[in-house]
Amino acid sequence: MVNKKLRLFLVISLSFNVTLLYSVLMFPKCLQERPQSSCSHTFQSSELRKCNDHPASLSVGINKTSTKNQFTLVDARSLIKRAYSEAFEVNEFVRKYFRKDLDLIKKAALEKDYLTNYLPFNDLSRKMKFLVDVIHNESQNDLSNLGNEVQKRIHKLQNPSDCKTAKKLVCKIPYCGFGCQHHHIGNCLLAALGTNRVMLVDYSSVPYPGIQKVFLPLSDTCSMEDLPKQVDEWKGDLQENYEDIQVVRLDLTHEGSPNTHFQGLTVPKFLEEKVEFLHDDPNMWWIGQIMGYLLRPNPWISVRVQQIKRKRNLNHPYVSIHVRRTDKLVKEARKFEIEEYMDPVVAWYDSQVGNASNYTRRVYVASDDLASVIPDARNKYPNYDFVYNAVDDKKLLKDMKQTVESRQTGDELVALACDLMILSQSDYFVGTYSSNVGRLVTQLMHSSSDATFRSRSIDWRMTYHRGLPLTYRAVEDFSGGKGELSFSSGETIVLRSSVEFPSYKGFGRNEAGHEGTFPMYKVEQMLTFVQYLALNDTF
Repeated sequence: MVNKKLRLFLVISLSFNVTLLYSVLMFPKCLQERPQSSCSHTFQSSELRKCNDHPASLSVGINKTSTKNQFTLVDARSLIKRAYSEAFEVNEFVRKYFRKDLDLIKKAALEKDYLTNYLPFNDLSRKMKFLVDVIHNESQNDLSNLGNEVQKRIHKLQNPSDCKTAKKLVCKIPYCGFGCQHHHIGNCLLAALGTNRVMLVDYSSVPYPGIQKVFLPLSDTCSMEDLPKQVDEWKGDLQENYEDIQVVRLDLTHEGSPNTHFQGLTVPKFLEEKVEFLHDDPNMWWIGQIMGYLLRPNPWISVRVQQIKRKRNLNHPYVSIHVRRTDKLVKEARKFEIEEYMDPVVAWYDSQVGNASNYTRRVYVASDDLASVIPDARNKYPNYDFVYNAVDDKKLLKDMKQTVESRQTGDELVALACDLMILSQSDYFVGTYSSNVGRLVTQLMHSSSDATFRSRSIDWRMTYHRGLPLTYRAVEDFSGGKGELSFSSGETIVLRSSVEFPSYKGFGRNEAGHEGTFPMYKVEQMLTFVQYLALNDTF
């Protein structure tokens, strides 16, 4: 019985990987024929028929601009990335199954490294990742140039030549943690960019007294001292004649926030024909630009980060994990064991270096509970080198059991800022998106590159507080059973992000109001484009 069960999983996984890899290799021309001035390059009808004749093409969501006789370069790129993503999901599922049933595997006389040594899972993953990397590297220069231009626009808005006459938006944020606080400020910056106003932040209720010393100022020419005594409350960009009011206050200390078009999971209209071609997840790239501006470290923080990396031998490639414990476990999230963080780490290193014995598998750990996380990790994974931002193990055991209050003091705030930078600079990150810091790390990774396949959440999907709901369009029919959500191709699905499911399974609501689980490969994310006034000019 055990052998039959194991063989079934092996056959399914292996055949799925081969099918996906074959689908990818059907389009080698897409890597060679990148157009210089347009992304509307199309394949000849004969090449399209090769794609349509292949079974795997049935599950591919074709780009909205494609016609029956056109298969665009954008479509080919999307297919390659989707194939890699789905193959990774299957591999990770099989690995997780084998880890949980290790005793059964041993009884079935399977070798410990059977998957690694005898089946081409990792070899397939490396080949597919190579193709994805080629695409990303091809797009990196254009993506960097676009990001630099956006940063210049934000900087220009935030630094008017005459602050007294400039229109302003004052951001009042609630008392909450570091990540929560910056997501609220991010909402304010989105509103400021949308309405073409300088954003100023009221830090009077912020629990981090040294935050303005750790990160660069949001404005060099405007400050709270430039404000009049009387400031009108902003009721959203749908408010009549709000354009005529010079200074408005956006109060985010309560849930009833103003109604505005400019919020998380909306993308500036000018990016519609640019970033979809350059980046797998335009939402993440745009939020990455927002967080990248808010969290620009002061030069001395950057120096500190490089010192820590040198001392800990953090040479690329390295993996990072963020383990959130302490107050987060009171009511917001459950405790995840170190094995749940390390499963994706092991899979990533296996796919990168295989069985190379001369390679150090190094993992940078950031946690508010290092005193228990580090010994646990070292005990269970002796072949990995776990490093962290602490002077030595004596200090670790003595005082690295952080409290909420200690994280808000000067030294701990500096340590948090350094952790954030080191985590976001890693080659692969594993964390929880129920944690605001976990989401910040991934957002920062996207600010400088396409990090779609470089980060992993072990609980929620990426979400944005006060943002639009995650909306998907079905690319295939799905007839679900008990507890599952049925839908037809083309139907809109609203995903619940704060539900803990594996990444290959979603939980959402269809247009008829029914809820249930469904396979994620049968849907594709929909984008909402909005006209941001500060970004009106053509790039």
